[in-house]
Amino acid sequence: MKNPLFVKMVLVFLVTVVLATGLSQIDDLARERMQRRDQVVADIAAATARCQTLIGPLLAIPYIRIVKTQKPSEKDETRMVEVEKRHADWLYLLPAELDVQANLNTEQIHRSLYHAVVFSGTVSLKGHFTADGELLKPGPNERIEFGEPRLIVAISDPRGILRVPMLTWNGQRLDFLPGTGEDKLPNGIQARLMGLDLQHGWSAEFEFALDLRGTQSFDVAPVGDTTHIDVRGNWPHPSFHGQFLPASRQVSDAGFSAAWSTTRLATNMLHRLTVRLRGGQSLDTLIGVRFIDPTDSYTQTDRAIKYGLLFIGLTFAAFFLFEVLKRLAIHPFQYGLAGTALVLFYLLLLSLSEHVGFGLAYAIATAGCVALLAYYLSHVLGSLGWGLGFGTLISAVFGILYILISLEDLALLAGSVTLFGALALVMALTRKVDWYQLGEALGTRRGKGSDGE
Repeated sequence: MKNPLFVKMVLVFLVTVVLATGLSQIDDLARERMQRRDQVVADIAAATARCQTLIGPLLAIPYIRIVKTQKPSEKDETRMVEVEKRHADWLYLLPAELDVQANLNTEQIHRSLYHAVVFSGTVSLKGHFTADGELLKPGPNERIEFGEPRLIVAISDPRGILRVPMLTWNGQRLDFLPGTGEDKLPNGIQARLMGLDLQHGWSAEFEFALDLRGTQSFDVAPVGDTTHIDVRGNWPHPSFHGQFLPASRQVSDAGFSAAWSTTRLATNMLHRLTVRLRGGQSLDTLIGVRFIDPTDSYTQTDRAIKYGLLFIGLTFAAFFLFEVLKRLAIHPFQYGLAGTALVLFYLLLLSLSEHVGFGLAYAIATAGCVALLAYYLSHVLGSLGWGLGFGTLISAVFGILYILISLEDLALLAGSVTLFGALALVMALTRKVDWYQLGEALGTRRGKGSDGE
């Protein structure tokens, strides 16, 4: 061959492509296991209660707008008769002030290798509704008749209601009934309010408590003109989400507490909720907390696999650099065996992390892979010292990989600096190499080896 160095680089590249296919298969396996985990979590939620979203309370008030008009009589067109047109609709009224206090206790329900975080606790709601005057002003020749108002609270999964709540409305105790009576938000509870004078200014205080159960997350819609939400729990790894972050929060190993405060000027809740109830888009103005699992081994393994091809390339670059500097040929098949060990590291990591913590699984897989490569390379290179040296180098590579997995926000920066440093090192060590002479020497060395055989 005229250029054996180029041929070897092509062969090593082909070996890398084959190894990349193996990494892709392991990545697909990790995603399949992740989907299985998500299905198990969904099954647990279906058997208990799903993620809970609380919208309310709000007043739903039916009314009929009666318009009187005149039109010619059918019998005598010169004579005008009076007719009435009726238009039925609903009016929605939000609390002037709403205070939500939620105390949640979490537990993990296991099924096979997987588990879901289930919460239960008491959600207390209190506040008041206020109307300064007439809710609706009739126009000329109009009359408005109000029906019986209902206090409704939408709950995404009412199976999580552990006890029948009792409403205190202006000192009067009322029972809640199942359902909201709304087609677009059917799940929840309602209470019928009798004796409420809607024709004049009025004010009413309310208070009730829900014993609620759910899975994975708890969300609340800030429906008040002024809303205060306080959520406490014993889960040490909360993730706060929604359109508003907590005004204050405290997170420790014993649990968390968080407080929000919003106004109608910030949420535009009446418009958003009215659109939702009339069949528009889903309500996205929510405040909530998600109970995340920091030991999610599948997410961390998936992140590690994304760097797999990069670190196989770095290892092969170290092999090639050793050949260049020490003038010792390493066969492409030996590249392939060493790369296969690196690929199997990720399979070991995936399988071990399902049974032990991710950190311990990473340590075991790294120790096994490094020990195997150090043993193999000490025979390939003909020196125990070189084998241990490469084992130390590969240990450093896996250490860098673990740091990249841990540094969620700085992973891109750390990876870029690592690549730049590796390139700078290769360029510095090979700055005086005559690549044409090296190719000829490699061809000569191989030719002599063939004659000797």
